[in-house]
This record gives sequence, structure tokens and C-alpha cells, in this order.
Amino acid sequence: MPTSRAETPDTQDQTNLQARSGQAQQFGDARPARYANAISQQKDGLSNLQRSSERPLTRSVTAANRGQQPAPAEQSATPSAPLGATSPQPNSHRAVPRSDTPPQTPKETRPAIDLETETIKTTLAAQRRAALSDLHELHTVEGYDLKSLYKNIASERIIDTFLAKSKLYDLKDRVWVDILASDSIEKVDLTSRFVGVIKTIIDELGHSKGTREVVDARNTKFWHLDDRTESSNPCMVIKATGPSFSLPHGGDGIGFDNVASLLDVKRDIEVCEDDADQLAVYNRQLFFHQLNRVFSRSLLFTETRVRLVHCDRSGGYKTVWINIHDDPHTFIRLVLGLSSPRESVLGLDTRVRWTLKNGVRISGTIATLDASGKKVKYPLAMDVPYFVKYSVRGTGTVCWTAKDKTGRHILIKDAWRTDAQVPEYTFLERAKGLSGVAQVLAVEDERAQTKTFRTSSFDFALPDFYNRIMCRVTMECYGAPLHKFTSQRQALAAIRDAIKGHWNLLKAGVLHRDVSIDNILLGEPGASVGRRGALIDLDTAISTGGGATACELTEVQAGTYLYQSLSIMRNGIDEEDLIRIPHDYLDDLESFFWVLCHLLHGFEGPAQPVRDSPVLAHFENPDAFDAAANKLFYLTLEGPTRRKVPLFWSEPCVALGESFRAYISDLTLAKIKCRCRSNSAVWPSLVQAIYKKVHYHYHDIIGLFDVALEKLDRLGEAPRLPPPAPQPSSPLAVFFPGAPAQKRKSDEDDEDTPAKRLHSSPSSISEWTLGILNEHLTIEGPALRALYKNVASKGMISVFLMVSVASRSCPTSSTG
Repeated sequence: MPTSRAETPDTQDQTNLQARSGQAQQFGDARPARYANAISQQKDGLSNLQRSSERPLTRSVTAANRGQQPAPAEQSATPSAPLGATSPQPNSHRAVPRSDTPPQTPKETRPAIDLETETIKTTLAAQRRAALSDLHELHTVEGYDLKSLYKNIASERIIDTFLAKSKLYDLKDRVWVDILASDSIEKVDLTSRFVGVIKTIIDELGHSKGTREVVDARNTKFWHLDDRTESSNPCMVIKATGPSFSLPHGGDGIGFDNVASLLDVKRDIEVCEDDADQLAVYNRQLFFHQLNRVFSRSLLFTETRVRLVHCDRSGGYKTVWINIHDDPHTFIRLVLGLSSPRESVLGLDTRVRWTLKNGVRISGTIATLDASGKKVKYPLAMDVPYFVKYSVRGTGTVCWTAKDKTGRHILIKDAWRTDAQVPEYTFLERAKGLSGVAQVLAVEDERAQTKTFRTSSFDFALPDFYNRIMCRVTMECYGAPLHKFTSQRQALAAIRDAIKGHWNLLKAGVLHRDVSIDNILLGEPGASVGRRGALIDLDTAISTGGGATACELTEVQAGTYLYQSLSIMRNGIDEEDLIRIPHDYLDDLESFFWVLCHLLHGFEGPAQPVRDSPVLAHFENPDAFDAAANKLFYLTLEGPTRRKVPLFWSEPCVALGESFRAYISDLTLAKIKCRCRSNSAVWPSLVQAIYKKVHYHYHDIIGLFDVALEKLDRLGEAPRLPPPAPQPSSPLAVFFPGAPAQKRKSDEDDEDTPAKRLHSSPSSISEWTLGILNEHLTIEGPALRALYKNVASKGMISVFLMVSVASRSCPTSSTG
């Protein structure tokens, strides 16, 4: 019978040990003394194991600690770093050489070793937090599922024959001889012994014909792809060759690119839950390096036990311990499963394949369905980089560039949706023929489901488990993502046409809800107006029923954090000050503004991102409340004319940012006014009054971009001149440097534009904000300003201003 959830794996193993000890006594202690001694040492360490297993790293702890880690200290680059990598950090799984016996260190040098050890522990803990923040909690499943996981990979008869003739396993004492072949387990090089046992299993039962090989990897760094300053150092790996495996970037050897699985070894007396969670770090990197991964698995060994960690697009799980001596069949099947010559068994999509020469990919193909539903195979465009979403849990988007039979580039997108989500292709069907939006050519749905990767005892009713379905969509191909712009004009034109595409979608009854810099593609060279940029990724889109907003209020707010609107950031289920309302087109228009801000503050030229932009860092504050306050401060009181913008951006671009800010600021604050708690009975009518001007809003914003593009054509893209040396000025001018933005001539000529109506309103939100600032902030000089600089952050003051604005605008509001 399966073990109950209340019984810990360590209790199981202690029971097994007692039974085995009793069995030895029953047979006159026939088991050799060296085995009995090793088992006794294992038993002595079980109390430590039980204590460690009671402290799993939960999702809430991960979330609480994620933003508290200091940046790792910079170090010089090493020759072993991969091509294009930045300086490596002391962050390998084991940054110090392993040894079977502790080094005899002089007493006076011990503090330095302790410091180095603590540094390694801190780095590994940060890696685990990042992995678990992505994957969420790894739930534990029962041991009998592990026994049946690879049941069909080798029959009982074949395994029994292997065990009977092999000298590795003692059938009488039920012990892997080489693994427990010492009186003192602390003196055994366990990794080397596991390498020998696993090698024999693969060679004799694996049928891999040399394509799979177990390798001792303790002296090898495996560089991470999402952060090239990070690396891992597993004990063993299954090195692989074949259509899905290539040499790591930078030359020969092994890395995440050419391994089927990664394995770690610990001693029973020292192993803990963190060691199992470290396997999640390895599994996550396999997804990033092997883009056709659908799931990944790794093993953690001790001298007596094994457990497995599995990861897929729904997260992951880990199994309880299985005793490898009492159950050699499961041990052998696990080794064969994770070293299988069949790539589908390893968790790879075999309909994406590459041809390699000397370990380097020279060509590839991807198979799918065409518009008529027939199977078709397209050659991959090897000279075009793929788009990859660097997270495992979630949509797991990978975009492949291929060529159709005419040689035209096409885009093939793999993504995973939840059962409750409307498939993206249903919205793409509505977008057919609309400019500024990706155009669908064919669909292959339900290619795989994550629930089929889980074991039979997995609890599918867990609140954070969502089955995900893989879909492959073939679309027309556009240019690179927006952040790979080559000129200012190209960037602005792409955003302008993407906004027009968003408008077209809304008129077709679809709200995008995830506007970001990665979801805007540049048009092909020489593209006409309307096709210079395209909006992609409708995974989180929703039907509006022909209106201006989503038809439902969702618990999880859609959108990418950096680009979320103020209203969405203050729309969570724990929101107290404002009424929660559905995502609407105003939120997406504000997201376009934050995309423009990302360009203005985040790039100092094509392919030249700004390192550690303080403006963007404030927008990405892990606390949504503080991030919203920072965005409010920027939107109402700062903007691109008062915060540093690299000189690369010409005057027309900065002027566009300022005019866009002024327009969006009024709309955003008008919407906040409608959401005051005092308006709970009338807020629908208040927001509908704003929604009536929906087409004016799109027309006006597109007009701002047209004006900027016309100025670029006329004045060119010359960089701005450095600002003059600061001159003495009034205290308020010092606090808000820069002159007020000048009115556009069109504002004076057209008194009836929505923007003009908002600005001329006697209850202008911006006027209230500045009035409140003058009431509550008295500034009398540099010394006084610096005196209490750390008492309250700009974000905290912005929250105060936001509530004050709501109070002034809604006199009956209880918030004030």
C-alpha cells in the first residue's frame, strides 16, 4: 500500500533500516560487517534528516525574500566563461573543490574558509529562490509513483538477469556493493562510485549506442543563459548527442546544451530539502538552453536513497525518497529513463529537430499543420534568433522563424495556455485583415498537456496547479522586437502602428491586456504606414463584447509588471482605497506610454541599453503599491523633461514623451477619481462618460506620434545638446527642475480636443496635485531639503498625494 502523506520519507527509511537490521540478525548477521556499519551510520543521521525535511521552502518565504538579496560582488572574467558572457560570479553549485576528507586547515585561516562557504551558500540560496519564484512550490508526491514512472522501459526479467550476473549488486544482502563498500561512509567518494554503477547500467541496458554517457561534472561550470554571471556545478550529468543536443557556446565540453539530465549526490547525514530544490535550478536551465523541452527531470542520490524532481509549464513536483538497495529495479529504471536514447522520453519535442556538424547546428526543421490541416515540415531560419520567454511556469512562449515553400519567412509560435483561457488563435481569427496586428496562417492545437506529465497520486486540486495545453500557431513574420530598433524614427513608427493595431482590435471586440516592449514587433524594411509595427501575443486577450472594457473582473491582473497601468497596479483583491474595476483600453493606452518611457530612459542608442536606469528601477519595485506610487509621481510631476533622458534621443522624441505624459496623466487621474469609494453607486456611469470618448483618445494619441514623426523627418535625429550648468533658482524650481512644457500650436487651435477639455476643466487633477504639493511641502533651501531627506521616500509622498487627490476630487470620500 502507498505511504500516507502524514508519514515522512525519513520515517519510511528508518523503518526500512530497522527491518534490514532485524533481517541481518535473523540470518545470524550474515550481512558483511562493512555493510552493517555503513547502514548504522545512515541510521545515526536520520534524526538530522527528519529535522531538515520539516523546513520546506514555501512560496510565501520565496516571495518575501526575493527582493532582499544584495547584488553579487563583481569579479574579473575567467577564460572559461562562454562567449559573450559577463564576468562570472562565485556562484557555482560547489565553487570549492570537493574532497572526501575535510582539509586540515590551520586555525588562523578558518574564518576565511567560513566566509567563502557562506558566500557559496548565499549564492545557491539566491538561485533556489529565483527558481522557486518561477516554478512556485514543488509539491511532494508518493513513492509508489516513482516506481511506476518508467515501468515500461525495462521488464522485470531483463533487470533480474542483469542483477543476477552483475557484480555491482549483492542479491543475498540486497546491497549495491560499490556504493556501500567501506566501513566508514565519510571516506567514500560517493560520486565516483555512482558514476561507475550508472555507467554499467547505461552500457548494458540503455541501448544508447554511445549517444548517452554519465560524466563526473564536479570540475565543470554550467553557465546559466538568463544570467550569464551565474553558473551551476552538478555532481554528475548524462551527456547526450543527437538532434536536440549541441555543444555549449564557446567550444568543446559539456553544458546545459548537451545533457539529458543532471544528478546530484549527497550523504544521508547532510542532505536536506535545499538539495532537492537545487535540482529545480538545473531543470529550469534545461528549458532555457533546449528550446524544444516540454518537461525536465533530475535525480538526487545518497548512499541509500534517491528522489526525483520534475518541472514543466505548470510548475513542478518532487517525490519522496526510495531506497535504492531495497528497490534496485526502480533505481535502474530511473537511470534508464533519464538517459533514454528516445528524446521524447527525456521530455523533448521531437517535431523540432536539428542537423549538426561537429556538434554545431547547421540546419533544422519544425513540423506542424498547414491551413488545410495537413502535416507540413518547414526549414528553420538558422540566421534569425528565436524569441524565448525566460520563465518555465506559464505560457513558455518560444517563437521559431522558418521559411515556407516560397522562401518567405514565417513565424511559428509555441505557447501553453490554461484550461480556462480562450485560445489565442480565436482572437487572431478576428484580427485577420487588420493592420498593426499579427496575422494567423495555421493552427495546431492540443499538442501536449502538462497533466499527462504528472504522476497518478499528484493532487490536481491544488490551488496553484493549472493544467496547460500546448498550441503551435503559424503566423506572418515581421521584424525584430521593438527593443532592437535601429533608428528613432523606426521605434516611434512601430509604436504608432501598434497603437493603431490595438484600436483595430478593440473595434473587433478584443482587448489585448499585455502591451509590452517585447509584444511590439518592428515592421519589415520599407513597410507602409500601418505595417511598420505589429502587436503580437494575444495569450491574455479577452473579449469586450464590442465595448471598451473587459467583460469580467479577474483576480490575476494581466500585463507585464513594468508596463502595467496605475489602475491595474492598484486593482488587486486586497485593494482598500479604490473600487476594483475591469481592465479597459485606457490601461493598455497607458501601457504604451510606459513602453515609450522604457525606450527613452532605458536606451542610449540602438542596441545600447542603459545599465541600472533608476527611473525604470522605481517602476519595477517588487511592491506593487510602491511601484504605483513611483509611477504616479512620474506621471503627474516629473515626466521625461524632468528626469534624465540619454542625449541620443532627439528633441522631437522627448517632446513626444512629454505630450504623451500630459495626455495620459489626465485620463489616468480622471479614472482614479471615478474609483473613489464614495462613488461606489455611480462609478459605472462616471467611467462610461470617459469611454464615450474612446475614439477621440486613440485619434489624439496617434496624432501625437504623427507630429513627432513629421518633426523627425524635418529636423532629423540629431542628439540633444548637454544641458547648461545649473543656475541659482527658486526652491520649487530646484525641486522640479526644468521648464514647464510648452503648448503645441494644435492645442491652441483646436479647443474641442479631448485633451484640451481635460486640461481646461476647473477641477483639473494636475492642478489639484500641484496645489496639494504647495500645501504640504515647504522648501526653503538646499540645507533644509537635505535635512530630512530620508524621512519619507518620493513613493510614500506620492501615495499621500494620490489619496489627497481622490479626497479633493471626491469630497464625500472617507479616505483623506
